[in-house]
Order: sequence, then C-alpha cells, then structure tokens
Amino acid sequence: MKKYERIFASIVGKIETGVFKEGEQIYTEKEIKDLYGVSSTTAVRVLTELENRGYIFRVQGKGSFVSKTLVNKKIYFTENNNFHKYFTDNVEETSKVIGVEIVQDKEFCEKIGMPVSQLLKITRVKYISDVAWAHQTNYMSMKYLPNINIEDLESFKELATMIRENYRIDIHQEKSKKKIKVITDVPESVAYYIAKDGEPCFEFDRFTYLSDGDIFEYVKIYINYKYYEITIKD
Repeated sequence: MKKYERIFASIVGKIETGVFKEGEQIYTEKEIKDLYGVSSTTAVRVLTELENRGYIFRVQGKGSFVSKTLVNKKIYFTENNNFHKYFTDNVEETSKVIGVEIVQDKEFCEKIGMPVSQLLKITRVKYISDVAWAHQTNYMSMKYLPNINIEDLESFKELATMIRENYRIDIHQEKSKKKIKVITDVPESVAYYIAKDGEPCFEFDRFTYLSDGDIFEYVKIYINYKYYEITIKD
C-alpha cells in the first residue's frame, strides 16, 4: 500500500468510527504533513482523494469538513440523456475533436491527485445532428501511451475504442468515480459550444483507475442541462 493510501485509509477510519463527525473540520494540509511526516504533495493528494470519494468537502480559506455522504450505502444510480424530448429517433451522435496536445502542469496534477507527469489532453465536443450537447476534456497519463500519434485527430473521435485497441486498456471496464454538480458560471470556452444562451450545465469530474490503483485518466465533462437527468433510489 502506498503512503498516501495508508493516510487516506487512516482518516477514513476516523470518519467512519466517529472521531471526525459530520460537519466537523478535519486535518489541514500542514497537520497531515506534521502528523504523518509526509510532503505537501502527499498531503494534498490525500485531501483530494477524500474529496473525490465524497468523504469531505472543502471551503476556500476555511478548510476541509466531513460530508453527509452516501459512502458505503447501497443505492441505485441511473443516468439518462433526454435526446428523445428534442430529437427524432434517427438522428446521429457524432464527436468533433477540438484539440490534442501533450501538457505538463505540476499544479494541475497535484490539484487532481495524479502523479506529476506528461499528460495527453484531448478536447472534444459531442453533437446530436448539428446540436452541440456536451463538451469533454480527457487527461491521460503519457506513461501508458507510448508512441501515440497526436497528429491523427480522426483517431481521437472514438477515444475509448482507440485506447482499447492500441493499448489494451478498456476505460469502460476499469474502476472509476464521478462527481457531478450543476453550474451556472459555465467557462466561456465551453459555453461557446453548448450553452450559447447562458443555460446552466451539469459539470462532471471523472477519474479512471487501473488495477494497481493508479489514476489513468481524469475527465472534465460539461452537459447542457436539457440533455441529462439522474435518478437515485435507495
């Protein structure tokens, strides 16, 4: 077990046993560093993992607090698009690749909890007929993608298929986690495609993990509110 995983498990144990109760503030980055004798990078990764898994929420300038959470509660979660409300059955769904590049951003990697490395960044817009309904940016660790050709934009339209065929990584079969919220302040670069009239959007942060627990992919997705709904049952 990696160092950050041991610290993560320790803090989760304190949350689940009531040492830290719902709404209470937990350790700061500095307190994690001092208590467990680790670097700032590891401390940030622990807090990011706790937030991404729903154990805590973070308030800018105030700290991290224990969430009221559905962690470990069995629920049924169903995602649906609403295309049938707006389009006929015979319309085609397509993707347009906006850009593919290799980036290296230490601050970004630390923020999302990925090891600092080169990342493949792919930005796409998804269409139903000629209507743009979703904007998606994938970040993948380059250490798993040797000799990838970033000039062949066509191959990135069906990204999951290309990765499975070329690198034997089936994104849809690996473990993942997703955080969803509704936003009204949609970034301009996204709103240009899918929210030109100022509509709110669903914002997704999704992580895909390999069998050894490493993060393979981080995805930021925006969907125009009209085309998506969720149902949760317990």
